[in-house]
Amino acid sequence: MVFSPRLLALYSSDPMSHYSSKIALLARIIDYAGMFPPASLNLEASLQKAATFRKTAKQPWLMNRVVLGLSEFKKINPEALYKAGAEGSSWNFSVLGSPISQSDPQAFVKSIDWDFREIRRIQDRYFGSSCQMAVHGYEIRLPDEITQKGQAITSGEFIFPALEQIEGIWSNQIDVYFEVSLQGAWEETLEGVTRIMGEWLSENDQTLALPALKIRTGGQFVPKAAQLARAVGECASQGLKFKATQGLHHPISSDADFGFINLLAAINFAYALGEQDFSEKDIEACLLSQDPKEFSFSESAFSWKNVSLKNEEIESARKIHAACFGSCSLDEPDQFLFKEFP
Repeated sequence: MVFSPRLLALYSSDPMSHYSSKIALLARIIDYAGMFPPASLNLEASLQKAATFRKTAKQPWLMNRVVLGLSEFKKINPEALYKAGAEGSSWNFSVLGSPISQSDPQAFVKSIDWDFREIRRIQDRYFGSSCQMAVHGYEIRLPDEITQKGQAITSGEFIFPALEQIEGIWSNQIDVYFEVSLQGAWEETLEGVTRIMGEWLSENDQTLALPALKIRTGGQFVPKAAQLARAVGECASQGLKFKATQGLHHPISSDADFGFINLLAAINFAYALGEQDFSEKDIEACLLSQDPKEFSFSESAFSWKNVSLKNEEIESARKIHAACFGSCSLDEPDQFLFKEFP
């Protein structure tokens, strides 16, 4: 992401805006989904909010990509971005795949094929234009039938062909988020889906279509800490990318919601230290920690209780997990974080 001189000036006005463990852990973690509930902004207002955040936020580096449905992404062009306040900066997007009502693998792959041909057509049209538009993420929900007992193994019938199809169309690296529900036979689902993704990575070490797990951490069903810890642990064991969505507006966990610092801390510890030194129980304990004093940012390291990572260790872990979360709000995470950890 390219920042304007005005934005760089904002960086220097924030005492923690120079590179530190805070930025190492939390920069580029929010995929802004302003068009989705409860914000439910229209496209123009959502783009304006993203552009304004870059210029006025306490910590503008929190924002990663703008999340749009495919129908809305097809309306994007340089003129729309400049009207929103682009100022020539590059815009990064994650596109939600078309809703799929059928649970047939062929229909699933066919829908993804259509999505990617549309996305590529739009990117090719504006390649080298006055305002760079880049799609770095694609998100699709796996059929709920996979969460039924004995069905997780069938995830391979959806995931492998989908990734092969994407590779045949897409010429740049892209994170492909397969969303799974943590209801039903959730343990079997996590083990099966992450194992399938891990097999894809091991068999396709030069792949540009990078499989990733997407989990909902809020909404009608809020997973238990043990479920989220299992998801993080399974992804860490397979070296997968990870995304959460819903909730996570506050930095530290409460009885009602998970905190995004808790989640990012747990993910980085799990990936950097491994299961032997940071077990699933440790992940769960980190997710549940409600005392801000247990978390500490310094210039060169981040700590939770007696566990710490140097900045370079965080950066190395992030190369693998690239963890982020979708949020309909940018202001709340920014303001709550600055209030708790200025």
